[in-house]
Order: sequence, then structure tokens, then C-alpha cells
Amino acid sequence: MAVKRGKGGGSRPKAGARRRAGGAGVLLRVALGVVLAVALFGGGIGAGAWLAGGATAPTARSAPDRPAPDRPLPDRPVAAVPPRPAPAAAPASPPDIPLPKMTGVADAARPAEPPPIPAVSTPLAAPAPPPAWRAFAVDADVPPGAPMIAIVLDDLGIDRRRSSRAVNLPAPLTLAYLPYADGLETQTRDARRRGHELLIHIPMQPHGVNSDPGPNVLDMRLGAIEVLSRLNWNLDRFTGYVGANNHMGSLFTESEEGMRLVSEGLRDRGLLFLDSLTSPRSVAAVTAAAHGVPTTTRDVFLDNTDTAAEVEMRLEQTERVARKTGTAIAIGHPRDATLNVLEVWIPRARAAGFSIVPLTTVLQARQGDAVLQASRP
Repeated sequence: MAVKRGKGGGSRPKAGARRRAGGAGVLLRVALGVVLAVALFGGGIGAGAWLAGGATAPTARSAPDRPAPDRPLPDRPVAAVPPRPAPAAAPASPPDIPLPKMTGVADAARPAEPPPIPAVSTPLAAPAPPPAWRAFAVDADVPPGAPMIAIVLDDLGIDRRRSSRAVNLPAPLTLAYLPYADGLETQTRDARRRGHELLIHIPMQPHGVNSDPGPNVLDMRLGAIEVLSRLNWNLDRFTGYVGANNHMGSLFTESEEGMRLVSEGLRDRGLLFLDSLTSPRSVAAVTAAAHGVPTTTRDVFLDNTDTAAEVEMRLEQTERVARKTGTAIAIGHPRDATLNVLEVWIPRARAAGFSIVPLTTVLQARQGDAVLQASRP
């Protein structure tokens, strides 16, 4: 069939086809433009998020706790990102301080060597002074095995003439001075120069009302405070003595509380105590020893009866005690009969092998060997 041509020689069917093809091209270009716009828009949003967050989304191959390595962004336009506000100024950081050098495990386990101690010349502390009973003791030269006798003369200081006679006896005796006598510093200084040991003869309360022990007597009826006051007064009357013994005191030495006060006072001054044993119920020696006071007791009274025969008999008794036990302590008084007999007896006793010694020599012997404890008559 022949095709009809219009004016101008064109064919209508070909023109419609061209119009349809042109419309399809337009649609294709629009679709491609839309796809490209969507891609660019999505890429811009992704790039903005990357710039704002400073990180990329984790991938299946990236560990969630390890940031992915930096990758170059694709060369494509990026949507505009709103500017981030400027961060607040951080406070100035302190200057860097170098850390100490770390040591190895072996060094840390081993303690550091201490620095050497410089040699300093320190003077040695001075030794403590000896107690008074040793400091004022009189040395005695005792032959080995010789029986020792200590002669103690009480009540010195009141009768100056007889006290002077006692000081001049030819042996180291132990002289006990009454604290209320006059001129004690002079009298006791002379006695020490003659080689005698000294005691303070403290007056203590006796049984009965007819005996007068003298002023400042220790009497428990007066109370502990007054007893201590009187004790200190007695002990302060002179110096250079090794200890004390009781003047009378047959009642006071039976008081454990009274002797405790005396013992503590003597202990604090480093003194010894000699129990004169004026009562068979005396607790003086036991109490003094319990409070740390060096103590012992007498063995014989020389002159309960003031006669030469009595004194001679008691000295013989003293010799028997010394031969039997190694030591003996005899107490007498500055009476004419006693002094006369002692002047003769001292050289005779030495010739018989006895050693006449101060009280502290006997005390130390008795402390050092229980065999030397003398028996009581």
C-alpha cells in the first residue's frame, strides 16, 4: 500500500515515533538526574556526619573497640556542614615533670642498700653512782677463812667524852650516832677520818611509858604523814653514813606498816638497815628486805648489864658465833665498862685469828653465802 506523504514530503508515522523517542529520553535524563541528586545528597549527609563525629561507622571487619584507619574521602562534593561552636578554653596544664626512672623486677625485689652511717664518736654514759651503803663503806682486809666480827656502838653523840673514846678504839668499828645530838657534822667527820663506818641511830617507839627514846621518835600513833616527816628529819641530820638502826623501838619494829614506811625511805636513799632486835617479835628485817633494803640483824648485846664481867662474857659469846657461822654482829654502848673491856679485847681477838671489820663487810658476806648467816643466841 502506498504511503501518503503530507506537505513537505514528511511522513507522519516517523514524526510520531520521533516524538515518543524524545519523550522517553527526557524521562531517562530526569531519572538519572534524580538518582544523581539522591546520591549526592546522601553522600553529603554522610560526609557531614564524618566531619562532625571524627569517625567512621564500624565495619564488619573492624573490632568495635578499635578505631578504623583513616581513609581518604572520595573526591565528590560535600554538603555544607554547619560550623561547630568553639570549645571553651582549657585550663593551663602544669609543666611536665619527669617521672622517676623505673627499676627492673629484680631491682624492685631487692631492698635498697641503706646509706652508710657516719662514724660519730659518742661518749659513753657515765656509770650510775653506787648506793650510799656502798659509797660510804669502809674497806676491810680480811684474811681468807678468818671469822669476822662487827662491833657496833650505839647512842653516840650525846656524851662527847665517851663518844671520843669510842672513836679512838684501835679497830674499824661501826658507830651509830643519835640524830638529835649536837655537832654531828664535826663528830661524824672525825669518826670517818679514824676509819670507822657510820650509822644513824633512829629513835623508835618502845613498849611501856617509862622509856624515853628522845625527840622526833617514830610513833605510829601519830599517823603515816608525821612518821615520814620525822624519818626525813632524822635522816637529814648528817651525811656519810651507810644506813640506820633502831634506837629502842621494841613496839615500832613490830609494826609492819611502820617498818614499810621506814624501809621505803631507806631504799630511796640507798641505805641499809640493821635490826637491833629489841623485840623478839620484830618484823623490821623481813619488811626491809622485802622492800629491797640490804638488811641484817645483830647477834649479841654486849652490855645489857653495865659491868665489865657482862661485857667479857658477851664477847666470848660473840666469838663462838663467829667461829660457828663465819660472822657475828655485837652491839654495845659508849659506857666506861664497855670501852675499857674493848680496849683490851680487840688486840687479843686479832691475835686469836678474828678479823674486826665494819658492818658492811659482814653484810656482804651474809648476802653472798647463806652459810655465813649467824645463828641467834
